[in-house]
Amino acid sequence: MAHLLHIDSSARSTGSGSASRRLSAQYAEAWRAQNPDGTVTYRDVTADVPNLVSEHWVRGVFGPAEIHDARSHAAVSAAGELIAEVEAADVLALGVPVYNFSVPASFKAWIDQICMAGRTFSYTAQGPRGLLIGKKVVVLRSSGSDFSDPRFAPLDFHEPYIRGVLGFLGITDVEFISVNGMSEEQLAPHFEKATASIANAVGAVA
Repeated sequence: MAHLLHIDSSARSTGSGSASRRLSAQYAEAWRAQNPDGTVTYRDVTADVPNLVSEHWVRGVFGPAEIHDARSHAAVSAAGELIAEVEAADVLALGVPVYNFSVPASFKAWIDQICMAGRTFSYTAQGPRGLLIGKKVVVLRSSGSDFSDPRFAPLDFHEPYIRGVLGFLGITDVEFISVNGMSEEQLAPHFEKATASIANAVGAVA
């Protein structure tokens, strides 16, 4: 049975104008229509911000067993729940707006929690190896600026970061569907194109 993990990370709600939430909801709706027997896990990392990497997390992940305590076990367990959601998914729909040329802090916190040696990547004699292979990721991205514009392109740390960290974890099938603009008038033509791109992306996954 196909399984979708749907993540939102905008500080805005859909009702207050979040374009990335609107876009990711559109993708999830299209995916459900294409996969009527599929299942969906939804996580809003802004409403429920993942733990930041802490000394307890580091101790639990990297420290020897004799220095583990209840807090380190709890930190690793919380990260493990997020990792399990990713492991269970065939497709990830990530609603990630551009904040200050990169990702929201809440999304970065989620990334930091799912990057765990021995669980989502491993170190080998040939170098690091991603363990989350065979998954499809669709990034539903919104920004006030158009980063295809040469004036803004050098400031786009959002897409390279997401592609880089997911690739490190073994996920190389990553597609970006974007809308740009500050007003509904500016966004409208982008949403029209995005609707077609979502239909194509969902169809390709199916």
